[in-house]
Amino acid sequence: MLPKERIHYLDWLRISAFALLILFHSWQPFNNFHWLIKSPYRTAVADVLTVFFHTWRLYLIFFVSGVGTFLALRSRGRKFFTDRFQRLIVPFLFGIIVVIPCQYYYQKLQKQPDLLFCDFIVHYPQFIASRPYKFDLFQWLLELGIHLWYLPSLFIMTVILYPVYNGMNLSRPLKVLAQRPSLLMLFALPVLLTFILLKPIFPEYTSVADFITYALLFLYGFVFMQEHPVALPVLHKNSGRLLIAGIVSSVLLIGCLLVPSLKEAAFHPNYSINHSIVSILLGISAFSWPLYFVNLFSRRCNVSHYLLPELNKSVLPVYIIHQTIIVIGGYYIIKYTASGILQFILIVLLTALLSIPFYWVIKKFRVTRFLFGLRG
Repeated sequence: MLPKERIHYLDWLRISAFALLILFHSWQPFNNFHWLIKSPYRTAVADVLTVFFHTWRLYLIFFVSGVGTFLALRSRGRKFFTDRFQRLIVPFLFGIIVVIPCQYYYQKLQKQPDLLFCDFIVHYPQFIASRPYKFDLFQWLLELGIHLWYLPSLFIMTVILYPVYNGMNLSRPLKVLAQRPSLLMLFALPVLLTFILLKPIFPEYTSVADFITYALLFLYGFVFMQEHPVALPVLHKNSGRLLIAGIVSSVLLIGCLLVPSLKEAAFHPNYSINHSIVSILLGISAFSWPLYFVNLFSRRCNVSHYLLPELNKSVLPVYIIHQTIIVIGGYYIIKYTASGILQFILIVLLTALLSIPFYWVIKKFRVTRFLFGLRG
């Protein structure tokens, strides 16, 4: 039975997960992977940080999304799907029309400095329609929404899993888990098996293989909240195991970049021993780190604060707008600043400082609250 009072550490975890996402996007111009805009100052430090956080950051977000979905289902009742549509699909549609085209424009502007926005926007529908993704829905969501792909993906998994989590009762298996908490790591098996079996077929980022693994962590988050009084002590008893598993898997994944055959298996998966090794490490990292941080925040951050409700409400609109701020602001910062470290610091500061007034403007008007998924 859930306590009636607010569980504050889950709010702090949600806020921190999305804050990490903003920080993650802020150093993307400085690594050697593909991204929208790029600084001439690339560093292996940004590469290592990207690999480390990328293997679990989205799994943490989908886990806390599962927690939020349980709470929404309990509080919204018959209005649940209407609420999910307004919170996820409306902002996505608004975003792909208004927020996202600017990111593509500045990506092209960095390569074509004389490109005018009016010329770009006239040909924008043709640019999007020419993408080679055929029948992969998740790749189209990524192409249309860039970072906003998360919103429709969350809506789709909410609809698909609704019959599952609406009628399931896991109290008995969780009692067994409470008696033998070391069995928790077995729940990583569906994640790593999905990577092993499906990544060679759907290797693209956010495609079917990734979607299923995200959905598994989403479902774990839902179950965790549903059985919170039993599930939380299990995480506490596995704190050391989760931390060790996370550290070891992350270190070995970073090491895979130094071995050409393993690096090739990571970026171009096929059915091989190397692919299985990488998949096992990815599955352990994707499972261990989110649960470890749930455990950590439950011990250290279960406190209220007068800013907490406002910060929690700001997460969605700030998430929607933050990457456009990073791309536009970053373009000019990179263009006129001759230091990589200074560029990064200015991008982070600009994003943080502009996100606050953006949020206050958004919450002030009924139409902007609706378009950015805010209730009330």
